[in-house]
Amino acid sequence: MNFHDYADQDAVGISTLIKQGEVSAQEVLETAIQVAEAVNPKLNALVMSNFDNAREFISETLPDTPISGTPFYLKDVNQFSWDMPTTFSSRFFDGVSPRPDSELVKRWRQAGLVILGKTNTPEFAEDFVCEPTFRGVTLNPWDSTVTTGGSSGGAGAAVAAGMVPLAHGTDLGGSIRIPSACCGVFGLKPTTGLNPIGPNFMEYSNGFNSDHVLTRSVRDSAAALDCSAGPLRGSRYHVRPEVRSYVSLLEQPPPKLRIGVSVFTPYGDAVGDNQVAAVERVSAVLSEMGHDIQEYTYPSDLRLGSWMEDLWMVDIVYEIENRIKELGRQPAHDELEALTHFVRERVAGLSAMDLYHARQGAHEASIRLMDSMSELDLVLTPTLGSDPIPVGFMDSRTADFSFETWGEKGHAFAPFAYICNVSGQPAASLPVQLNPGEHPCAVQLAGHTCGDHLVLQVARELEREFQWDKYRPPVWAGNL
Repeated sequence: MNFHDYADQDAVGISTLIKQGEVSAQEVLETAIQVAEAVNPKLNALVMSNFDNAREFISETLPDTPISGTPFYLKDVNQFSWDMPTTFSSRFFDGVSPRPDSELVKRWRQAGLVILGKTNTPEFAEDFVCEPTFRGVTLNPWDSTVTTGGSSGGAGAAVAAGMVPLAHGTDLGGSIRIPSACCGVFGLKPTTGLNPIGPNFMEYSNGFNSDHVLTRSVRDSAAALDCSAGPLRGSRYHVRPEVRSYVSLLEQPPPKLRIGVSVFTPYGDAVGDNQVAAVERVSAVLSEMGHDIQEYTYPSDLRLGSWMEDLWMVDIVYEIENRIKELGRQPAHDELEALTHFVRERVAGLSAMDLYHARQGAHEASIRLMDSMSELDLVLTPTLGSDPIPVGFMDSRTADFSFETWGEKGHAFAPFAYICNVSGQPAASLPVQLNPGEHPCAVQLAGHTCGDHLVLQVARELEREFQWDKYRPPVWAGNL
């Protein structure tokens, strides 16, 4: 299998070739390793390798799933694996020991995904970009001067460049959808709780976070969700799929839907010209498909506020406190970035009642948002507020860091993502190339809780129209 043939296939395609005997899992793996060694120096997407354990894994009989035998990367945050440490991309966690597999990692292994290593992420996955001090900037395969997006920037770059057909991402405020938009790939944030976060956490970011994968094709995202969705035994909240198989439903056209469309942010602000053009183009296609397109406006009384930050910050401090107990010392100043120092100070000043009010604020905002969608099946918006921002535009690391400035820049760049984490609803970023060969733009489709299948079905119909699974950036394995 040469580089082009490997990079041109999605996960379902690779697995099918293996099952048909046209290529062996061993040959696929060795090609994936060679691709990583050739492409990663151009991008800095993969920060930990696990090649020998991957070779041992495929020496056993692989399970019969649609994605079995496919090379796969984990993200270096949230999920744990027995064979690699999880450092949260922080110098303070350098040298940490691996932990047993998280439930989601177990399910991915049981599905036959072959884990080759871990991808880059900002420290504690807390930034809109992927520029950590610990392991350096991940570069965008479409344009090295602009961000890959965060926090799953390593995953986005790796998938776009053909290093792997799918890779793990986390999403507590857009961390799957933002890099998907920046890197021109597909990214679904599932309904909160549909994929398990345990057993190490009851919930992450007070329920904002959802883990899943970034992919080039919609069917890969659906096939992966078939293998991972469902509650963890013993968890307090059980979210179950509403359909028997997500990937099987892709062969059926979606029903005629009521789709709300907006090009204004939840704050009422305008977005860039490319973002408007992408929404208008997708909206026109959806109308031609027979869907009922309606103008949508976010409710004016969402009351978004500082409580959003309070809810995601506490988990970071929890992990740092556990590491302090393990090492028996406080972190040196240069072992944490400026944003993380700010987070520790802010959380130290929170009371139990502050946290309760924050959780109540999220609940009330979620109710208002979903009430505004009660007569709609989906909402279509841009994914980003602008084109991908330049590398270095965001500062979460230096002595000049200002949380207020950082927040203003970040929410202007990615204003549509966070609200779907507050509500827990499924939302996906879909790449749209406005002109052939250029850096794709992106739109977001958001649905109702457990309506992931509708998001995937509509995305599959749009994929047939826009053919984003064939988008190829300048840095692509098939070009080498």
